[in-house]
Amino acid sequence: MRGWLQRLCCWRGRREPQQLIAGTFGTIIIVMKKLMFALFVTIMLVASSVYGQDYESALKTAKKENKPLVLYFVSRGCGYCNLMDRNTMADREIDAILKKDFVFLRIDADKSDLSRLYRITGTPSSWFLESSGKRIFEAPGYIQKPLYKKVLEYVKDKHYNEMDLQTFLKKTSDRK
Repeated sequence: MRGWLQRLCCWRGRREPQQLIAGTFGTIIIVMKKLMFALFVTIMLVASSVYGQDYESALKTAKKENKPLVLYFVSRGCGYCNLMDRNTMADREIDAILKKDFVFLRIDADKSDLSRLYRITGTPSSWFLESSGKRIFEAPGYIQKPLYKKVLEYVKDKHYNEMDLQTFLKKTSDRK
């Protein structure tokens, strides 16, 4: 009595089970390669649309709510990004201001095309845009809580239409 593999080989017109196995595995490998390629392409398309969509939806929200947009660029392994996240961005008052008066978008500079568009050379970097998308100014590097609060006030109250940031900081430091 012949085994099932030999019966299958004879039925498929092959003499030896090894021929059937080699042919089957070859077919499986080809199919798997095609599936992996399709999966890779799908993941890349979804990932690129997600990054672009975040920016686009943030810009639409800024226009709709007439709020300035903050693009906060960070990168993985950046010590100053971690420091700013822990000390500045984690502050409840700053968080409340950002949620109430701004549209805030945190962007991974390593993965996003926006970092090339805005020519980000170092992180952290905060870009402030009007609700129309027009650039107000950028604040590169680590910024401590008190200064970041003043920068947010400068943008929120549109003092950039009247004076530059340095003049505003001098005037506000004289107040206190």
